[in-house]
Amino acid sequence: MEKGWQRFVAGFAALILLIVIASVFIDAPLRGYLERKINHSLNGYTVRIVRAHFHPIGFALELENLVLVRNEQMDVPVASIPRWRASLHWKALLFGRLVNDQYIERPTFRITRMLARQEAEDEVSVADRGWQDAVESIYPFKINEVMIADADLTYLDESNPARPLRLQHVNVYASNIRNVHSRDQQYPSELFLDGILFDAGRIRMDGRADFLAEPHVGVKADLVMEDVPLGSLIPVTALYNVQLSRGVMSAEGSVEYAPTVKTVDLKRLTIDGLHVDYVHAKETKKAETARAKATVSTAKSINEDQETFVRIEEIKIVNGELGFVNQATKPEYRVFLTNTDVRLENYSNRLREGPASIILRGKFMGTGDTDVRGILHPEHESPDFELKVRVANTRIRSMNNLLRAYGNFDVVKGLFSCYSELNFNDGKIRGYIKPLFRNLDVYDKEQDRDKDVLDKMREGAIEDMSSLLENAPREEVATKADVSGRASAPRTDTVQVVLRLIQNAFFKAILPGFERKFGSEPGEAKQG
Repeated sequence: MEKGWQRFVAGFAALILLIVIASVFIDAPLRGYLERKINHSLNGYTVRIVRAHFHPIGFALELENLVLVRNEQMDVPVASIPRWRASLHWKALLFGRLVNDQYIERPTFRITRMLARQEAEDEVSVADRGWQDAVESIYPFKINEVMIADADLTYLDESNPARPLRLQHVNVYASNIRNVHSRDQQYPSELFLDGILFDAGRIRMDGRADFLAEPHVGVKADLVMEDVPLGSLIPVTALYNVQLSRGVMSAEGSVEYAPTVKTVDLKRLTIDGLHVDYVHAKETKKAETARAKATVSTAKSINEDQETFVRIEEIKIVNGELGFVNQATKPEYRVFLTNTDVRLENYSNRLREGPASIILRGKFMGTGDTDVRGILHPEHESPDFELKVRVANTRIRSMNNLLRAYGNFDVVKGLFSCYSELNFNDGKIRGYIKPLFRNLDVYDKEQDRDKDVLDKMREGAIEDMSSLLENAPREEVATKADVSGRASAPRTDTVQVVLRLIQNAFFKAILPGFERKFGSEPGEAKQG
């Protein structure tokens, strides 16, 4: 009996040895077979595998140095994977299920703007490239668990290669992928992701998924981002005339994306130290118009989609600077708000969620106390909101480029204030704008010494007119312009502004603190 056991052990060892030896000799043909099978599944891309090795003990398959390229650019890798291992899931075998686990180590993905544009313009969609079939062809059994360790994703704009966008040290874990079909909005699989965003920020997603849902995967997860530096986004935002130079963002929320429901619930988003300018230029005017139309169309489709629910509990911008740069005028000018604090609360695209409120405070042109308050009702047929604006005591000399661009004059000193109430309802705009100028000094011999005689005469006339129209006790030049029209084409009556300025009639309507104290709650109807 002892000799029988010895023969059995020797025979089993010999069998293992033969399998190991055979596995060495099948590595080369196995590599070629897998490469052909994967590429047969792919559309528009090609995979190259440097080495494949089958481990008979554990029935594991290990691939080394995989490279993915787009067929139009064979010399530029889109993805590189040093090590990809697939093995039998032994625990599932006890329950009569043949599934495999996959471990992907240190993959790198490199997406360029050119590649993204090609994918967007290609007739074959990303979903039809055959990625799932290609991955499943690596191992004969279905995938049940995936672990990705230390991944690196880079987006590169060829016009600014020195500032790539990177998501680094990304770890992904997904389990129980091949669960039996679940009922709608049930998520049997665990899903986890974390990584470092833009070199300093942290991103983490923790939730569950249904990888067997049709026609696409269902996911329900909590998402947290911490200390993400927004200045890294300038290669992307610059393409849309947005110069985003700094700011740090933190956010917390949840997302549910499934065949029958799409929900985004943003609980908190805070941006500290935001510095952003929107730049308008003649050469980009058509593109800006097209983007605005596309944005409106997208927002409308989201609002009309009954399966899509967007809710924002709170968005805050703290200590920011928001600007608008107009390069289409001569001279170009910039208007801006410094020390800006913005708070948006309780916004959603559903009527039953009620109105949202927005409050903005800052310094117009760095000096004018600014207070904007509004109530936004959920959109249906047209925009529906109420807005109150107060800008007080802006040093008007900081607006000289704006005055030169539109009035061909500048000022030496003076203060500018503006008060406005606007109401957008049922597709119509109603309201008023009240600009005020105080202690205006337009002409200065030293400042205007290089101007021609006509410009000097015009500035002198402007100063004389403002002096003539000033309310003596308050030394103000002011008027009131009614604003009315359809929401798609609001109309401000310019003639009305000029006539009332000439008549100086507005002073009769001006009372200390104006008709209402601006600190009243937004949404109160204007009296009188």
